[in-house]
Amino acid sequence: MDNNNTKLNKGQKEDFKNKNGFNKFAYLSFDKEGYVMRLRKYETSIRRRIKQLREDKKLVSNEDTLKVMEKEIKQLKSRLLNNTDNAVLYYFIEHIDYNNKVDMDKVRKTQTGIANELCLDNAEVSRAFKKLKELNIISFTKSGHALEKVWVSPFIIWRGKAQDHYDLMRELKEQFTDRPFEVKLKAA
Repeated sequence: MDNNNTKLNKGQKEDFKNKNGFNKFAYLSFDKEGYVMRLRKYETSIRRRIKQLREDKKLVSNEDTLKVMEKEIKQLKSRLLNNTDNAVLYYFIEHIDYNNKVDMDKVRKTQTGIANELCLDNAEVSRAFKKLKELNIISFTKSGHALEKVWVSPFIIWRGKAQDHYDLMRELKEQFTDRPFEVKLKAA
């Protein structure tokens, strides 16, 4: 193959970039610092602790201690992402607009509205919002019960220009002070 055929002049490159979406790309990071790897690392540490507690329970005969261990196991299980958490996250990713802001004209404005649209329980959706925010996956502001603004962490997915991504990473420090899953697990 001739190298001259693969080379584009500057004008063609700009045209190619604009036509093929380089100026409005979206990506999901699968590298060691990305969402998938952080999720695996986060959930593995929780499962490891649950496994250890179950093994320790076999050696304990004190009822009070067993109850404390069961409570911690239940609390740890609640920290794992479940189907409802993923449904809410993907609902927002589906409606993500440039610079990772969710297009509020395309989503329901309340958690109850989102629960109804996704055919989920209101309480489960409320817990999903809380968990996703605690895990630095989404950020949102509310006015009463209505959602005003929702952002998806730029560490997870990005839609927009590369330079805007760089600028936004500095700008969103208030909403995403830590990377996803950089949270301390609370002991029971």
